[in-house]
Amino acid sequence: MQRVAVVTGGATGIGRALSVGLAADGLAVGNASGARETLRAIEEARGQAALVQGDIADLATAERLVDTAVSRFGRLDVLCAHAGVTLFAPFLETTTETFDRLVATNLRGTYFTAQAAARRMVAQGDGGRIVLTSSVNARVAIEALSAYAVTKAGIEAMARNLAVELSPLGITVNAVAPGSTVNERNLAGDPAYAERWAAINPAARVGTGDDVLAAVRYLVGEEAGYITGQTIVVDGGWTAAGRAPDDVERLAERLRTAGRSDRKQD
Repeated sequence: MQRVAVVTGGATGIGRALSVGLAADGLAVGNASGARETLRAIEEARGQAALVQGDIADLATAERLVDTAVSRFGRLDVLCAHAGVTLFAPFLETTTETFDRLVATNLRGTYFTAQAAARRMVAQGDGGRIVLTSSVNARVAIEALSAYAVTKAGIEAMARNLAVELSPLGITVNAVAPGSTVNERNLAGDPAYAERWAAINPAARVGTGDDVLAAVRYLVGEEAGYITGQTIVVDGGWTAAGRAPDDVERLAERLRTAGRSDRKQD
């Protein structure tokens, strides 16, 4: 029996890597907000997919996505709720519009997509896998991302709480928390993104969508059936250090200053 996965936010970046990778693994993929490029990549990998356009903050999109996956492929086994938005705003300047958009997409959209998928999995009676996308910002503070961080911390709490209710029904619920990752948005904002983050990452490189895919592949596989309510951080060790690229020069200057101070004391 072929397994069927739904991936939200699969048009670019990590979402595209999840869509193409799971399709290559033999899963049929229903892809929300999917671009034609993603569909072509899935077909080139000899996978199957159906695209569903829509805003995940609109609750009707979640229902339509699940319905499309079931009508096209007959069932639903895996949900990767990846769709989300990142909005930068200093706390004292964050507007209600910014906050509400983050909550609507990152929290409400994820929550009710998971609900629609879980209802289908329960009706099928043979369990399933749900993986939510959090962020390292849920556990390490970054300036001007307070509202975003609140939504991502909420996603990790969501995974734990949904696991309590759904695990007895054979549905595992986990989250992945990516760190610095090369994608179109990050490179558009900073062409030197990969080099800057690699310089302060213990792994000495920036992450890719395939790094996140590796964690998701494990969580949706048979061997992870006893793992639920957890978050896997995919960040090359960054949260162990917790430095942003702009910290590098400040740290170097502090070390140089400390060195001069030590010599004076000698």
